[in-house]
Amino acid sequence: MKITSLTFLFAFCLLLTGCASNQQFVRFPDQTKTIEDPSKGRIYVLRPTVVGSAAFSMEVDDAGKIVGNIGPGGFLCWERDPGDTVISSRSENTSVINLNVEAGKANYIFEHMRLGWATPRTELEIVSQDEGKKVLKECHPPTVIK
Repeated sequence: MKITSLTFLFAFCLLLTGCASNQQFVRFPDQTKTIEDPSKGRIYVLRPTVVGSAAFSMEVDDAGKIVGNIGPGGFLCWERDPGDTVISSRSENTSVINLNVEAGKANYIFEHMRLGWATPRTELEIVSQDEGKKVLKECHPPTVIK
């Protein structure tokens, strides 16, 4: 009887925590093209590892506008007008990077999870196109929510 109670408790806890979502709230560009609109720049935010709990997704913003939530092994992708912008990721903390978006160019950002007090901490890192393209092949796209 004890094993049944522990199994039930474990299953109940899993239902409460759920799985981390990978959802995008802005237009998701055609992935068969390097850049869909050559007058814009493309941004990828990739979460390449599953370190930590799969129950946590991180909110990603572009200049204060919510782009989506990214879970482990997922990515977000969008195109925007060229110029300087601030990309941020929010969890227990907020990680912020400044990015100069150029027309016709793709930018790759890794989101890393770090140990936090109550929930994981987030850290953004700009990476090279070669490294970004390599990791992108291992990540899954978001569900687009309109």
